[in-house]
Amino acid sequence: MNILWIKDGKIGHEKQVKALLDEISKTEDVTVFEEEYKISKFKRFINIIDYFLGSFYNFDIHGTYKISGIYDYSFSVYDKKDINIIIGAGANVHSRILEIKRHLKISFKRNALSISVLVPNYFKKDFDIICAPFHDSYKLPVNDNVLYFEGSLANVSNQEVDEGIGLIGIGGKNKHYEFDENKLIEQIEYVTSIYPNKKWHIFSSRRTTPNMLNRLSLLSSNYNNIVLSNDGFDEIIEKASIKVITQDSMNMVYESLSTKGKTFLFNMNYFKKNKITNQIDELLKNRQVGYLESSELVGGLLKISMQQQNEHHEVFAEVEKLSYKLIQKIKN
Repeated sequence: MNILWIKDGKIGHEKQVKALLDEISKTEDVTVFEEEYKISKFKRFINIIDYFLGSFYNFDIHGTYKISGIYDYSFSVYDKKDINIIIGAGANVHSRILEIKRHLKISFKRNALSISVLVPNYFKKDFDIICAPFHDSYKLPVNDNVLYFEGSLANVSNQEVDEGIGLIGIGGKNKHYEFDENKLIEQIEYVTSIYPNKKWHIFSSRRTTPNMLNRLSLLSSNYNNIVLSNDGFDEIIEKASIKVITQDSMNMVYESLSTKGKTFLFNMNYFKKNKITNQIDELLKNRQVGYLESSELVGGLLKISMQQQNEHHEVFAEVEKLSYKLIQKIKN
């Protein structure tokens, strides 16, 4: 099975596709070709027009010169490769996946399957298979080309944890939750103080503000058991016995749930109910995650406590379930 993976350079997208491909490769003989395809919003708009016009006229945008006159990556590099599947995640790669599929079909009579991980904004009916989270089901018509999974895809690990290691995952400014730096810093200090014998690795994201990064750096300077880490996230999240994540970081939450160790969420207020906050609320309601409970006392002080995760929780294995369903669909 030869798979062409179109990558948009966004870590949240790429980690989910990689988790799925890693799982498929456990049972199937797979060769993966990768293409880095990082483009601007304007270029994405041009691609959409090109693909639409090409579909209307059943035209193969051959080589590098497109209908719009915009120079693009060549398709010819794939002419001699027997590509069976073209896959990717993110709005920037959707038209690229479909254009390569069309090129191979019109020019070489080869039928490669087009697969979108996450819901495409356009041309949903043109994809052979869409792998979508349940919380996005409202965006899709009832169709047998859709395979659903819960939350976010992540590699599954049953590695035993190290009781001396903890992980803190920090997101940043977002449209779902208030990112109150003062409250988060107080909660971090609380967690690290009640588990002083753990070495706490703090990981930030591309959304973490410079000011928050400075405050986290100051914490690591003031406390011997806190380290602000840039590398080794995948290794640490597998080893950490306790992981505390901000609620806006959906991918990190599910990466944590896909490994052993306890998962807790920081206390954060949402702006308004939406698909993301509903998904997090469901995890909290079912005690699939623990959480930090905080209330403000007189004088602005916070009273913080930790509410435990269900002790019988199991490691999430959504990527294993999806991989099985996807392989069956491909073979059928």
